[in-house]
Amino acid sequence: MRTTRLSQPHLLLLLLLAPVLLATVPLCLGDGGIAAYYEPSSSRTKCSNGNDDPSQFPENKMFVAVGENLWDLGIACGREYDVWCIGPGPCKSSGSGPVRVKVVDSAESSAASAEQSVPGADLVLSQAAFEAIANPHVDSITVKFEEV
Repeated sequence: MRTTRLSQPHLLLLLLLAPVLLATVPLCLGDGGIAAYYEPSSSRTKCSNGNDDPSQFPENKMFVAVGENLWDLGIACGREYDVWCIGPGPCKSSGSGPVRVKVVDSAESSAASAEQSVPGADLVLSQAAFEAIANPHVDSITVKFEEV
């Protein structure tokens, strides 16, 4: 069996690129997409079966309506996600960390779709959750998210 040794230039290149490659690993661990925001005018959501149920919304107002790819025929109701704004640009300064949100609706529901800042987003965050990780003057952001 023949052993291959890295030449010094290749080894140096590998050592220089290692921190860059390792820094991208967290971005690969979760899903990514586009997030918009909304502020529902009603507490009638798909998760409440269309009933008026304000108790489904967390007191901290950190909630989300999810797109079709996460909705999972309604099984998504009550799931929680950590959401990070991937910046720079519209993201708040580093250290604002992820925001934890609870799924209360489908982004395709009549309540969420009529009031979201940008149609077709993967996540439609409550305005409070959106502003916790992004500057309020933008309509949408690129995000990374993972279920907790």
